[in-house]
Amino acid sequence: MRQPLAGNMPRLFRRFGTRYRGLFALGFVLRLGEMAADLATPWPIAAVIDRVLAGNESHNPLGPLLGLFGTDRMTMLTTAAAAVVVVALVSAALDYLGDRVMNAIGERMSTQIRCATFAHLQRLPLSYHNHQAVGESTSRVITDCDRIKGSLVALFSTLCPGVLAASGYATALLLLDWRFGLIGLGCIPLVYLTGVRNHRLGHRAARGQREAESSLAGLVTEVLNGISTVHTFGRHELHDEHFAARSASTLRAGLMAADVQARRLPLLESATSIGVAVLLWVGGAGVLGGQWSVGHLVVATSYLAGMVTPLRSLSKVSMVFAQGHASAERIIAILDQPAVTHVPATWRVGTLPARAQGRIEFVAVAMDYGDRSALRHLDLSIDAGERIALTGPNGVGKSTALALISGLYLPTGGVVRIDGCPTADLPRQWLHQQVTAVLQDTFLFAGTLADNIRYSRPDAEVAEVAEAAKAALVTDFADDLPAGLDTRIGDRGVGLSGGQRQRVGIARALLADAPIVLLDEPTSGLDSDAEEVVVAGLTRLVAGRTVVMTTHRPSLLTMATRIVGLTATDKQTCVTAPRGHG
Repeated sequence: MRQPLAGNMPRLFRRFGTRYRGLFALGFVLRLGEMAADLATPWPIAAVIDRVLAGNESHNPLGPLLGLFGTDRMTMLTTAAAAVVVVALVSAALDYLGDRVMNAIGERMSTQIRCATFAHLQRLPLSYHNHQAVGESTSRVITDCDRIKGSLVALFSTLCPGVLAASGYATALLLLDWRFGLIGLGCIPLVYLTGVRNHRLGHRAARGQREAESSLAGLVTEVLNGISTVHTFGRHELHDEHFAARSASTLRAGLMAADVQARRLPLLESATSIGVAVLLWVGGAGVLGGQWSVGHLVVATSYLAGMVTPLRSLSKVSMVFAQGHASAERIIAILDQPAVTHVPATWRVGTLPARAQGRIEFVAVAMDYGDRSALRHLDLSIDAGERIALTGPNGVGKSTALALISGLYLPTGGVVRIDGCPTADLPRQWLHQQVTAVLQDTFLFAGTLADNIRYSRPDAEVAEVAEAAKAALVTDFADDLPAGLDTRIGDRGVGLSGGQRQRVGIARALLADAPIVLLDEPTSGLDSDAEEVVVAGLTRLVAGRTVVMTTHRPSLLTMATRIVGLTATDKQTCVTAPRGHG
């Protein structure tokens, strides 16, 4: 169940903020020191007004210090001026140190939140990613985490000091005179109610704005990923229209947020002006009646302004907090998703053999993708060392069977076993070491050819990478590149042909040295010359391993020791005409 929005930021604090309690305590102490300096700021001015200019000996906590260097008026005036500078410098130094400490907490927490979100997102099951747009997920990791950072920094640099300052000034007003204190406290409900209403409107606007921006980011990512298709069919105008429509939604949300922000200051000024007017009238009447000195009125007015100023600052960041809360809701939605990282209690890596034999069993296996069924009651046994080719019409579940072996999905019914152990009960780390794959389109990351080959085993030595590249015939084209295997390639292997990418994928699988190899149409889309080279690399890969492949290409079928045809009925995925080959 989705958590209430108000509970999301506290949940993030409990999870990521507890380790910074010491820093927070230090920042709090620095803020207290700054508060004390700020409270002392108006008293030298009051002393000048009452004692130096008016000759009034009214109570002033800095009065004795005023005559420290002499009691003539010019000396006291100079002393008061120097006191103003000293107090201001102390306040500025403490403000700087407090900001450094508090802002550092916000920066560190937001970095941890971003790293944790990305790490968790990677470990979510494919069933999650199949229904989540890449642009949407990217927007959450980048934009939403950035807005949480803005909210955290505002919390520690504005909210905490603001609440402390408002409380300190209100207390000082009460200590100065209870009537001044009541006037100051009377301003707080007006400002608070105004801020609460503004925050609610701001949160509603911020949530709509984030949803519109994420939708826009998803569209841009989708179009750029398919830019070749856009150019091929010349459908630029279609995407222009879609982008303009979603941009209009983003604009409406942005205008609503701007309207909420624009209301903030006028409403707040109206609320606080009432308190200032009442204090001025009551204080002025008290001065005329001889109850207070002019200096005391100046201090009271200064304290009220000091109390109202942080409240105004809090209202300025209300939209930042609203955006942070809306983004926290989206981040919590990711962190609450169960990740595929469990290590079952029944099996531990240390109790399993380092290398599986490679026997695979499907027992009454069913697999559903939401409202679509891919496998129905499949029974199939594959002996260790067999090379099985799965054939059948599209949609019968051949690729799904491979995905279940590798643990990318867990069956919704029945069980898949490796060496007699259900894949659902096997540690992910061990399973990844036993199964490798070459897919229809090998995905290459930005980096060098060697980096992409080493992706399956990051600790591999340079010589091992070179050996795998040679066996997969990668060196046949890499030797002609400027830096050989150290040549950098672009995203998705831009600059390499389909056959070359597949050879890199074979080298990656060879380096993994897993006892089970999955081949999912690895030569589909290749011309005959490229296919011949890729098949030569695959021949080296499959030797001595259990192989399960999906293909209709004769060149790969000849590698199989058994061909298994799959057909689907309403109740069952049937194994038809299994036959030996070669």
